[in-house]
Amino acid sequence: MPGMCIGIPMQVVEVDGAFAWCEGRGRRERLNTMLLEKPAPGDWVYATLGQAREKLSARQAHEINLALDGLAAAMQGETNLDSYFPPTAFSLSLEPGKTS
Repeated sequence: MPGMCIGIPMQVVEVDGAFAWCEGRGRRERLNTMLLEKPAPGDWVYATLGQAREKLSARQAHEINLALDGLAAAMQGETNLDSYFPPTAFSLSLEPGKTS
């Protein structure tokens, strides 16, 4: 079975040119930020494979972290996962600013 890459939310701590030091889920990483427009300390980003792919809102970062926590719990055999996926936490957006 091939390996799988899952991106995680990380918060920008320090910007250094085209890179930023970011922290999230217990780790600190230097990410390439060339795909982003002017990241600043405090911004949340979606990070994968050493790249900051897009900016996230604090709410989006929280929802992704909940889902990742739920995935980890499921992998440990937990079956009651409702607290990781509360109905009010996740909303599908068809267009920016509009929800289904």
